[in-house]
Amino acid sequence: MGIFKKLFGGSEKNDPKKKEIKKSEYNLQWITPEQNPWGLKILDLRPISQNMLSTSKDQRMATNAISYNQEDGTTFKDYFPKSSKSFSSNLSIPIDGKLEEGVLFNPSTMEHKWAIYFMNDRLIFIRSWLREAFVVAKTIQEKNQLRITEITGEFTDDESREMTESILMFLLFSHSLNETIPAPIPNDLFENTDQAGMWAFSTYGNMAHLGYFENNFKYETDLKLRSHSLLHIAIARGEMDKINDELNKGTNINCLAGDGLSTLQWAMTADPNILNLLLENGADPNSRSTEGATPIMNAVQSDKIEHLNLLIKNNADVNAKDDRGFTALHRASEMGRDEMVRMLLANGADKNVEAENHTPLSLAVAMKNEEIIKLLGN
Repeated sequence: MGIFKKLFGGSEKNDPKKKEIKKSEYNLQWITPEQNPWGLKILDLRPISQNMLSTSKDQRMATNAISYNQEDGTTFKDYFPKSSKSFSSNLSIPIDGKLEEGVLFNPSTMEHKWAIYFMNDRLIFIRSWLREAFVVAKTIQEKNQLRITEITGEFTDDESREMTESILMFLLFSHSLNETIPAPIPNDLFENTDQAGMWAFSTYGNMAHLGYFENNFKYETDLKLRSHSLLHIAIARGEMDKINDELNKGTNINCLAGDGLSTLQWAMTADPNILNLLLENGADPNSRSTEGATPIMNAVQSDKIEHLNLLIKNNADVNAKDDRGFTALHRASEMGRDEMVRMLLANGADKNVEAENHTPLSLAVAMKNEEIIKLLGN
């Protein structure tokens, strides 16, 4: 979110609580409600969260923290929190039709404190350094919403129900949707910004840029929660058996992953046989990413001519445009893929289509691709 420059350096000139707040050794600044889009008094946590490194003398914890690279979430599908604290809830977050089982967030550094998975209709929040479930939330899916019906466990010691719900939603927005929003901090830390900043870093790592101290903050988004589904992951790993298992249990073959790409688009890095399997099982050759790209565009960008040929044979639209108006031919022309240009033209690609004042020919000219200039000039 492009608000950081605008927000940095908030003022406390008119705040009656200023005298009560200890001076920060980390230069943590307050941002007034008038200076941010959420209308909250916000603490800028970045001097700590974006500059401090996490370390551990316990080698097991250090190893755990970076152990999630190959994790698909199935390891944790039957995990339950140690805390038996449980309560009903009515939180909800938008989803794209159906949320498939898989990864909502895999930590990749020691500054990532949580892993998040969706398994057996449950959101599972794993404390990364411990590889233990701290919170599990039961859910139902209806009307393009994931509704949380019951929460078990707690993220921190003796937190209130409101704090548990606030942290849960912050983790989904910040980690799974990559939204920059303020993180909840306990109210009793309000007067000590250094302590608040360190608490936030311990709890959220480098994912907390800003913090707030209220319990009634409700954030809404137009983004939709999606997982890196088990089907996507099996495709990326080239695991035919697991792909078939996912298809047999009814996983949506056209679902989009958390990065906004379809299963066919993930298959661009896989063996052509996997792409063919997906197409034979009904995958849409014209499926679109969240940015409007189609699989043939990804095939061109990945320089996968066999994949491109398979898609064309399965009725992929060679003239499909992404959200900016560019086609696969634009990409092939700019990237110097002369064989792909020939294939696209032979299958009806429009060489005169224009996007943002560029035709395939103008891009080829800009990149000095002489062979493609000849192909498009005929």
